[in-house]
Amino acid sequence: MERKLPLLLLISALRLSLFESHIDPKYTQPNDSPKPWEKPGFKAKAHRTWRNIQRYIWDDPDKPAIEKNFLLKLDFFLLTYTCLGYFCKNLDQQNINNAYVSGMKEALNMGGSQLTYMGNVFTAGYVIGQLPAVILSTKIRPSILVSTLEILWAVLTFCCASVKSVPQLYALRFLIGLCEGGFFPVIIYLISSWYTKVERGKRVTIFYATATMAGMFSGYLQAAAYKNLNGVMGHAGWQWLYIICGIISLPVGVIGYFFNPDFPENSQAFYLTSDETALARQRLLRDGYKPLGASAWDKTKIFRIMKQWQFWILPLGYFFVQSSFPSAQPAFALYLKATHHTVYQINVWPTGQSAIGVVVQIVAGMLSDSPLLNGRRWQAITFMQTGTFIGVIIIAVWNVPEGAKFFAYYISYMCAGVPGIYYSWFPELMPHDHEMRGFLTALSNIVSYINQIWVADAVWRTVEAPSFRPGFIFAAVTGVCMVLLTAGLHFLQLRDTSKRGKETREAAQADVEAPVDTEKLEI
Repeated sequence: MERKLPLLLLISALRLSLFESHIDPKYTQPNDSPKPWEKPGFKAKAHRTWRNIQRYIWDDPDKPAIEKNFLLKLDFFLLTYTCLGYFCKNLDQQNINNAYVSGMKEALNMGGSQLTYMGNVFTAGYVIGQLPAVILSTKIRPSILVSTLEILWAVLTFCCASVKSVPQLYALRFLIGLCEGGFFPVIIYLISSWYTKVERGKRVTIFYATATMAGMFSGYLQAAAYKNLNGVMGHAGWQWLYIICGIISLPVGVIGYFFNPDFPENSQAFYLTSDETALARQRLLRDGYKPLGASAWDKTKIFRIMKQWQFWILPLGYFFVQSSFPSAQPAFALYLKATHHTVYQINVWPTGQSAIGVVVQIVAGMLSDSPLLNGRRWQAITFMQTGTFIGVIIIAVWNVPEGAKFFAYYISYMCAGVPGIYYSWFPELMPHDHEMRGFLTALSNIVSYINQIWVADAVWRTVEAPSFRPGFIFAAVTGVCMVLLTAGLHFLQLRDTSKRGKETREAAQADVEAPVDTEKLEI
């Protein structure tokens, strides 16, 4: 009895054969001569040791040459642009606080809660801009969309230097938030659409770490601007801060038109060959991800998304992620001030918290991608949350030795890297729907921003300084919730993977057993 090949296997075989036919033979020809690290001797042993280290801190050194060359170019262009862009975004987001304490308050006669309202109008624009940007990125190439938004917010930042009244600054901050809102979710969506599960974690955490670096750099930048540029060309130091931020952001927006590769399905990047974009698509199909357009946006898509558990669980999880990170108030700095430390110590010692957050998240990203965890995220999230939990519990107890307090303040920032690992998990939790991944990335970020408004007022009130006991207790509780939710996500991922595997096997079996219409096979 004649049988036909399963449709899915046939398509995959054709794709693979077409791709391999375009690969340079030098990449596929066997080579029987021993590699340098396979030879005897100390030098070869050192080479083998380094290759084993590479597997844990970056990528598998045994990848084919064409794939390593592709990743090298993608890292250089995509990661360089995205990290610079995210640095600029957070620099522009932080600059208003530095400008406020450096003369802008007096220049614009700001008072009362106007700085708080300024943050609220920015947040409103930021929240509104995210979902439309993510949806549009599937219709308009991100290299055009995101770069244009970045140039617009750079121009608006320049305009902040010339405001004459608070209402003018309100309008500009709203528009800056609107333009900046699309950057983070679209870029996370983009990075997740190029790298496989054992490559993504470390790259997303490196991208996310630039936010912390921007926060540290903004203070240094304002200090330098005020000291060296105050009064130059008739502009105050706080005005120069906006000008310098605009000067940094504008060229980054321009290079985005060229460095941003878009998605593998529509890439026109000058630095990638057709073979390399074909390789990118093949790698993602091999990992089980649906391509862009397989479940395109239409009038009913939002309702289909709402029927799935990811719509309800993932935004809640990101609320726990942000709420368990005790950064709503500069608690360590206020403690140092209350205990009569010097101004230098108050300004410098808390930067160690950010340093710990950066190092821990990058190491966690590397290990979650390494052969040790092989792309699994729940262990890294649990480890980071546990460190923070220990820290916030010690601070909540409060009556402990000063050394214990210092230790607690520092390790409480261990969970600063959880967002990068959490977003790196999204493609594994939603491999069946490309567009849904982008939508829930934006929605999770939106829910977090909205919830943090009431959280800050409810448990991180300034009157609780320097102990902030309600805030640290809340961070401990939400940290435990996050660990429990992480375990639940791991279970749901295993369940869905098993279900999809069963459906694929049943479909293949049904295809094999289907009778063949011999008349249609006649030539």
